[in-house]
Amino acid sequence: MAGEVELVDARRARELFPPLGHDGPAVHIPGGARLDGRSVRDAMLRAAVRHGARIVDGTAAIVADSAVRGVRVDDEFVGADAVIAAAGAWSPHLLEPIGVRVRVAPQRGQIMHLRLPGVETANWPVVLPRSRHYLLAFDDSRIVVGATREDDAGFDHRVTAAGMAEVLGEALSVAPGLAGATHLETRIGFRPVGPDIQPLLGAVPQVGGLIVANGLGASGLMMGPYAGAVAARLARRADPGIDLTPYDPLR
Repeated sequence: MAGEVELVDARRARELFPPLGHDGPAVHIPGGARLDGRSVRDAMLRAAVRHGARIVDGTAAIVADSAVRGVRVDDEFVGADAVIAAAGAWSPHLLEPIGVRVRVAPQRGQIMHLRLPGVETANWPVVLPRSRHYLLAFDDSRIVVGATREDDAGFDHRVTAAGMAEVLGEALSVAPGLAGATHLETRIGFRPVGPDIQPLLGAVPQVGGLIVANGLGASGLMMGPYAGAVAARLARRADPGIDLTPYDPLR
């Protein structure tokens, strides 16, 4: 639930998020939430194991002819009637050996973690400026700011001067009160982006039992659990619950 959405003036906006330099009205959505991606990932893995999943670490390859036969992870073969390919930006490397091409590419994101020592930030809201960047507070005096959207960086896992300049420039233009914050770390990630803003989600007709769940871009934390539920229904040959035509994974 979004709660009672209200228009607040600059003074109230700075009460909610003190480093702001905003001098105009802002929209406050009190029901907005924040997620720690690593915590969500770990919780979902634990839940899967409790329900009988087995996690196998290694380099995976799909074994298939006209239909999937399973997955080989290093030297271990795991037989399966259905395989969900959800390898993110690495999916082309997983699928091309079996003749399936998905139009997914990595988009590098550089995201910076700052700390305001001694400042209680637990109840600060998420700030979404009129740009593609954001500011997100956590409960250990930590402010997360970012992120870049670099389409031509490939899998280059480096923090770059231009990336840091962009992230800090955007953050300080919105919240100049962060100028004295401590830099804790800069993280790198690779978003899987498809040919448009819609996910790649559905069965692959020429390989029976193969389902693709991909292309969520920067919305993976929000859309991922639902996309996973749809993919699981497809793997069980159940009704996915929605029309998947717009999300054809081979488009």
